[in-house]
Amino acid sequence: MNQMWEGTNYNDYLYVGAQGFVMRRLHTSMEKPFSDRDHFSLTVEVGAGEGQHLPFVRHGFDRYVMTDTRAAQSATPLPSGVEFRAANAEELPFEDGSVDRLVSTCVLHHLTDPERALQSWRTAVRAGGVLTILLATDPGFAHRLGRHLTTRRAAKKLNIDYDLEMAREHRNHAGGLMVMIERVFVSDEVRYVGQPFPWRTWNFNYSSMYQIRRL
Repeated sequence: MNQMWEGTNYNDYLYVGAQGFVMRRLHTSMEKPFSDRDHFSLTVEVGAGEGQHLPFVRHGFDRYVMTDTRAAQSATPLPSGVEFRAANAEELPFEDGSVDRLVSTCVLHHLTDPERALQSWRTAVRAGGVLTILLATDPGFAHRLGRHLTTRRAAKKLNIDYDLEMAREHRNHAGGLMVMIERVFVSDEVRYVGQPFPWRTWNFNYSSMYQIRRL
């Protein structure tokens, strides 16, 4: 974690007010294709942070492994089958074809080699398995406008230099990331979901989501 963020609760600026509403809506939309009738043996979440996505998961699982650069410590007991694990998103420590579902929420912007990460994710997921990848559309107009009106204001109240932190953290362009996703999964079943518009645009959507079935 960058020193600038030490002692700051991620939820204090990203999951409050209008931005919190949007984030909860995005988490919900990621789980829309699934129900309690679905069940996965091994689900892996990449870049899970403090486990913000887990409460929105609708399907059953035997194991749900939340990975990040540092395994978080939960203040409350984790549900049965759920665990934190430190892992490199660009080289996941799971056997090839062992993962039934992989979840990634706004991770690719932060990685040194996102294409390598995508290839690692595809290799880890079994044939017939699924991936859900949510992508922030930075530096798109809609994303930056929304960020200026919400998270930037909340971060300033916490004395965080939000512009500098985003310059450091969001190192990859949304348009390029979208091309990488579509190339890595070119032989798979890929469905694009944009918010608020259904068509494929990084400039006017504030998020892009890919629901992928590995073939």
